[in-house]
Amino acid sequence: MAFEMVTLSLCREKQLEISAINSGYCFDWAQRVRQRCPAAEIYYVRRFIPHAFILFAGRWFDATAPLGVTQWQRLPLFRPLGAVIHQVPVNLWMPGDKYW
Repeated sequence: MAFEMVTLSLCREKQLEISAINSGYCFDWAQRVRQRCPAAEIYYVRRFIPHAFILFAGRWFDATAPLGVTQWQRLPLFRPLGAVIHQVPVNLWMPGDKYW
């Protein structure tokens, strides 16, 4: 899938392990995915662990979830937060959004 190509490309370019993308490069990853797949939408959370990720075809993706998950709260980065993450609002990124 195109998302995995983006992940590998970013890892090579920045000399990162895949897990490190979620520690400072998640928005870069999400933007690159959206460039390859315009139907992909970028979402993000600000609380606890600020993170950007993708919604595409009803599934949620980030660099460590190449097959996607059915709920964004199930992305690997959020698993340690358990039920607490379900209280966090998710935001759709729009051009001009100043958070990123």
